[in-house]
Amino acid sequence: MSNKLTSGLTQEEIKQLKKIYHRSQHYAMVYNYSRLCGNSVAYGLYPFLNWLYPNPEDKEKKIEALVRHTTFFNLTPQFSPFCFSLFASMEKEAKENPDFDVAAIEAVKASIQGPLSGIGDSIFWVTWRIIVTGIALQFSLQGSIIGPILFILAYNIPSYIIRYVLTFVGYKMGNTFIEQAYESGMISVITKVASIVGLIMVGGMAANQIAIPIILEFSLNGATQSVADIFNSILPGLLELTFTLVLLRLIKHKMSITKIIILVFVICILCAAIGIF
Repeated sequence: MSNKLTSGLTQEEIKQLKKIYHRSQHYAMVYNYSRLCGNSVAYGLYPFLNWLYPNPEDKEKKIEALVRHTTFFNLTPQFSPFCFSLFASMEKEAKENPDFDVAAIEAVKASIQGPLSGIGDSIFWVTWRIIVTGIALQFSLQGSIIGPILFILAYNIPSYIIRYVLTFVGYKMGNTFIEQAYESGMISVITKVASIVGLIMVGGMAANQIAIPIILEFSLNGATQSVADIFNSILPGLLELTFTLVLLRLIKHKMSITKIIILVFVICILCAAIGIF
């Protein structure tokens, strides 16, 4: 299987992809609420970008690439090597092809998270984890140490194998994908579609993860009317959208994430104290 994975790749590329694989084991260790695992992508690609831009005069391009990969990113950990190596192949194309639009990298990065997370979470968190837990639990309930050992091995060994395979699959798929896209003239269309899908995914994420729990009500002609229902009748999720846009505005004005979190805490406490929440 190893020969099939590495066929068509140079020894140096294989070496760099193995570094990406090993660094993907630390995925989600560098975590924050503004970028989630975005910094982990830059960490995973760092050796590859060092190899891609070894000369001092290329330092600015390397910095631009690293900054490009510190943006928001969230994905099932087992699928992270696939994305890392896919991005690596696109970065390689960006260096070698002066006509390559780096916006395609950001667009693909934004759009790929949702679909892959849906597949990865279903396989690993929902299905395989429950199956392995059910098997290991039978031993654990009997007081046997085999239970936890079995869970650790049965859950993680397939994960490591899949990570390794996907590292090479993502890189080779990226090379083929980019070459075919340029030959067919579809790269601009793909970039635009990926950007649209990425924006939809981010917008849907904001709507699902943000809640404005207004409980304020008032009476009108003997009928009780909820303030939240009034806003939702105008546009479902209007309060959540407004809140998101306000936070985005604060970020664009260089307000630190820590200050924004403290501000949100203060507002929530005050609103709860006066009966709005």
